[in-house]
Amino acid sequence: MNIPIYIAMKRFLLLFIFSILIQFKGLAQTPETAGPVFIDSSTVSIAGPLSQQELKELKEEPGEKNPKYTFGISVVPGKGSKGYIAEKLQTKMGTFQNQGPSLVFEAANVSFNPSDPTGAVGPNHYVNAFNEGFAIWDKQGNLLVPHSALSSIGGEFEPNEDGDPIVLYDEPADRFLILQMSTGSEGQYNSNSPAAILVAVSRGPDPVNDGWYTYRFNTGTTPDYPKISIWGDAYYVTSNKDSGQPQGEQVVFALERDRMLEGSDFARIIGFPLPGIITNGFYSPAGFNAVGNQLPPRGNAPIIYFQDDSWVDINQDHLKLWLINVNWFDVEMSSISLSQQITNGVSPFNSVFDGGDESNLSQPFDGNDIDALQGIVMYPTQYRRFSNYNSVVLNFVVDIDPSSGEHAAIRWYELRQQADGAPWQVYQEGTYAPDDSDRFCGSIGMDIRGNIALGYTILNDDPNNPIVPSLRYTGRFAGDPLGTMSIEEGVIADGITITPSSPTSGHRYGDYSHLAVDPSDGITYWFNGEIIDRPRRLNMVGVFQIGSRDQNDIGVADILSPESGNLGENESVTVLLRNYGTNSQTGFEVTYRINGGDEVTEIFEDVIEGGASAEFMFDEPADLSDEGEIYTITVSVDLDGDENDQNDVLTEEVENLLPNDVGVVAINAPDASADLGPNEEVTVSIVNFGGSTQQNFQVSYQINSGNPVVETFNGSIEAGDAITYTFQQRADFSDQGRYVIEARTLLENDQNSDNDAYERVIYHLGCSPDESDCSLGDGITYFELNEIQNNTSCRSGYEEFLSMTATLDRNNPNYEVTVESSFLEDITADGAERFSMWIDLNDNSVFEPSEQVIDSEIIPAGNTRYTYDFQLPDDAPLGNHLLRVKASDVSYPQDSDNPDDFGVGLSQLNDPCADVLYGNTQDYTVLITDSDVQVGQDFIDDLEIEIFPVADNIYQVRIDSPTNAPLMLTVHNIAGQMMLTNRLSHNGEAYTYDLDMSYAATGVYLLRIGNNDYGKVKRFIVK
Repeated sequence: MNIPIYIAMKRFLLLFIFSILIQFKGLAQTPETAGPVFIDSSTVSIAGPLSQQELKELKEEPGEKNPKYTFGISVVPGKGSKGYIAEKLQTKMGTFQNQGPSLVFEAANVSFNPSDPTGAVGPNHYVNAFNEGFAIWDKQGNLLVPHSALSSIGGEFEPNEDGDPIVLYDEPADRFLILQMSTGSEGQYNSNSPAAILVAVSRGPDPVNDGWYTYRFNTGTTPDYPKISIWGDAYYVTSNKDSGQPQGEQVVFALERDRMLEGSDFARIIGFPLPGIITNGFYSPAGFNAVGNQLPPRGNAPIIYFQDDSWVDINQDHLKLWLINVNWFDVEMSSISLSQQITNGVSPFNSVFDGGDESNLSQPFDGNDIDALQGIVMYPTQYRRFSNYNSVVLNFVVDIDPSSGEHAAIRWYELRQQADGAPWQVYQEGTYAPDDSDRFCGSIGMDIRGNIALGYTILNDDPNNPIVPSLRYTGRFAGDPLGTMSIEEGVIADGITITPSSPTSGHRYGDYSHLAVDPSDGITYWFNGEIIDRPRRLNMVGVFQIGSRDQNDIGVADILSPESGNLGENESVTVLLRNYGTNSQTGFEVTYRINGGDEVTEIFEDVIEGGASAEFMFDEPADLSDEGEIYTITVSVDLDGDENDQNDVLTEEVENLLPNDVGVVAINAPDASADLGPNEEVTVSIVNFGGSTQQNFQVSYQINSGNPVVETFNGSIEAGDAITYTFQQRADFSDQGRYVIEARTLLENDQNSDNDAYERVIYHLGCSPDESDCSLGDGITYFELNEIQNNTSCRSGYEEFLSMTATLDRNNPNYEVTVESSFLEDITADGAERFSMWIDLNDNSVFEPSEQVIDSEIIPAGNTRYTYDFQLPDDAPLGNHLLRVKASDVSYPQDSDNPDDFGVGLSQLNDPCADVLYGNTQDYTVLITDSDVQVGQDFIDDLEIEIFPVADNIYQVRIDSPTNAPLMLTVHNIAGQMMLTNRLSHNGEAYTYDLDMSYAATGVYLLRIGNNDYGKVKRFIVK
């Protein structure tokens, strides 16, 4: 589906002129009601049972499937609200325990990018589909129809395999539907192309053995990204069709449901525009999809979309609702009307990422940015009828931090209608962002009790908390506070790798996910989403419940108090109880115990209705008065006849925090670089771990055992808070080499010295090649050496991973290194992708020819891991050293007049400082040890013991030695009494120990370093 350049340019110019006319001639004012703009019909093709057919194999071709069809970006830079109403932004995780999925299975494993996961559940089957393929399972996760091409269904589905499938279960009819689009033989950008919507309807409730009716509904231009929904009078299909002019073309379709269920010929299709819609290029409105065994009345079929005030001609964020009324007796009398513009209850939102661009959310390990799926009401928009109202739930992605980089969150709504035909109103709204991770690609649903579930993808590029694209879920009970997902986040499937880079489609992820409600009980959810195992795309299905199917089920949902802090001997214990069952409950026992001690049991005497929760505070308080103690609180309930004991007990830890305890948790600057100079800022992060506010205390840093730089932090830090401090005195890193920086807090009367100090190693590098291009998959995307196992998606020519260290014993010099590249085998000459590796053994930050341990090894094929041997020199110096690995396509030399000059490419690869045209360079750390080193008298005599004062009677002990042999430190007073003993830690360069003598009496002390047989003593004075 590549776009011919001349067609793309022609359409761009036409759309540009059209947009100018809209802005200056007022053509955007369109009627609010429109009739059909397209009417057609389809004959039926009858396909036999799948169990009797020869199924067709999937014909996978790695690469992008169905490029996103986007024209006419309408974002106005700087326009629109960016704020959020704080009480409608959920920034904390729900506290109710999730029950965990009862079943998780892999539903697809494909190479298409993206995979488009979808699936629907019936009484006995789960039918899932993905780009070009499908499979059918029983409800225990057993495969009944193996993964096959969608064209295996036969009829109108053969030979079409264009993808964008959706699977739907029509509960009132007890039938399955599979929808996919057809771009037609001439491609989606030709208005004369016979593009179509393809729909397969099972001929009975058994999708394996009952056969299928298939229909082909021609649509003119391609119905990109189609989504299907059920209403009382039709199946409705929305799409990203004619995105430059959705107000005038057929972009929403009604399909004649009654005829399709009967397998009748001439089932009709009616196409409607969307009068008054404004879009952001790519767009996807949604039809209300009716679930449950009762259809809504015929007529007034809703179509919904959101409008962002960042877009042209939109001045207030709102939801827009159209109603379609189909007259199958006289289709020309059918109509679509702009019914409501909902602003009440809609708080400000920003749905725009990167000005409408499709590369938005950062992956960990320097992975490429991926698509947040903006401009889409995510599938499905689920409608359910209750006894006294109708409800619909929907969601889309928003950016809650557009000013300082993207932070994707899920905006979700429940709209209610008090009676058929009445206006729709916002009943509740929430924006789910419980932490700093991105959450997007959501799918939302509601069960028969009004409980809501939300499945989605989570992503985090924080190197301290990396999360590759993974699948999670949350939810809420019907009676919970409005706008809140009250259930703790549950895991469906953890991702394996990041989304791989690609010059055209590296940003593509998922395109959608699909949450379906099991009709058998009305409370079980089946969620289907995408994770990555590079280069494959896996569709994982997770089955879970929000509400219990039991009548009698009481559980402990949360321990509300006490919380960690300054605790005493009379702390109240308050818990949140949840009635997960359907029957009301009273008169049951509630018990707590501390650290496994005596039980405190009391009676809950109020009434908790089914599905409700209540707080309970014990009359007897708890003694938590020991400073520094971590207390384990266990709370349980005992209900006669409880049918589920999995939620009866909850255990949490609280700490009676020491009043005075601050520490350094990170050294943020400087970073390793080839550009470090004599005047670099040193910046640290400090946390108040204690229970009291701290202010005006000293902090210090020290470089390579030099004199400490001590300054005063003139501010305050509340308990539990963190601050960033930049030292006024700058540091000199102008010499190439390795620097050990230690920062510490010097709080007077600090009660816990274990967290005071933090150490970081940086290098002033001799060079760091950074002009290489790895967007085509060249370079190293996986590196493994002993402890280092690093997945990375190459983004730039140079990547620094110095915090990752591999330990090498020079007494065992033979080692293996494993690498992987994502270059495309079919466009790269055999042997062109190669890599080399160096270890800076003399620590001068220059990689010399004698330090090269791997020379131009071939990486045979993309996305496969290969292992290579190398040797460590017998006399390799002990301690930490730089390791550099470099990979490139050597058939494309940089700055060469002859692109076939293979030798130039090799010389650039083997120059550790040279840029290459296609490839990358990575730096790591190795620690060289020697297991044969004996700790004898000579070894200990050669040790130089240094004792540095860092505060009043607080010292750092340091013994420079590259050898990591076991050594002990002991301190005696002058009378020979032992004051302390401890093992020394080794950081790769030296043994270090933080020695706190602030509580010792004034006098002379003896510090001994050694083992049981040999030792070396040094005197020091405590004043």
